[in-house]
Amino acid sequence: MILPTGIRVTRTGKPFLLVANTAILPHQFLKKMFVTWNWTLTSSSSKYYNLRIGRYTVKLHPEYFHIIFHEWPEWKMYHLPPFSLKGATVLDIGAGCGETALFYFIHGVKRVICVEQVPELATIISDNLRANKWNAEVYGSPFGIEMLNLSFDFMKMDCEGCEARLLEADLLPTCVMEVHDRHVLYALINKFGLTVANAKTTEWNPRYHNFERRQHRMYYLGLRFARVREKLHQTKGLRRLYYAVILVILELHPNFATAYRARWGRVWEAYYFPDRTNRKVYARATRSNKL
Repeated sequence: MILPTGIRVTRTGKPFLLVANTAILPHQFLKKMFVTWNWTLTSSSSKYYNLRIGRYTVKLHPEYFHIIFHEWPEWKMYHLPPFSLKGATVLDIGAGCGETALFYFIHGVKRVICVEQVPELATIISDNLRANKWNAEVYGSPFGIEMLNLSFDFMKMDCEGCEARLLEADLLPTCVMEVHDRHVLYALINKFGLTVANAKTTEWNPRYHNFERRQHRMYYLGLRFARVREKLHQTKGLRRLYYAVILVILELHPNFATAYRARWGRVWEAYYFPDRTNRKVYARATRSNKL
């Protein structure tokens, strides 16, 4: 179990816990205790965290540790299909440091194909594959539509925007994905019959989360990018060109990859099960999260 290392108080007087240098409210930590009871943070530094879950140990960037720590329950709800993946091959688009490969191996898959375009992260995935002797391979390149021709049974996609490339495909594989753009979501629904399981709005809350100045700048960058991208879809002509140039400038920022993964704005968890759909599993979430 990963235990708190300190306790602080917000400006409004509410207490919060420090867990691996990130802030979490006490009631949230109690919920996570039941999920992370067999987790151990074997070592941590400003550069890497080493996390052991069961018989697996993975090296993670600090921000990816925070992602897996906070999102693991959501992964169980939205990254698994309503049928068994035991013995299956998973195409993992947006594999990060290999944390979702870990997730799928824990749930019994036989093989994972990891696609991660950030070279440093792809190297970490390779390290984790060797350390845990996973049956997997790594593509250190952006997602390309030709990757849908690889041999796999199920696809998970969380690549912060590359889901738009799926519109170039004639057929969509059995998959779950995060969609970060409303226009892309509607297009995928119209073309393939994608179903939304969950919709959420994410934002930075200075009372509860990171209090460091660098983190504030990082999240502001993510907010700025989301707003400019929305303006790009709403304008035409020279104004559209202006916003396109601003997006390019923001993407050149050294913290852009981290900020984009902060996922400002609206995010949709969607799925496509053409052959083995079990709508009862997602019925409650779909009814309560209308577009």
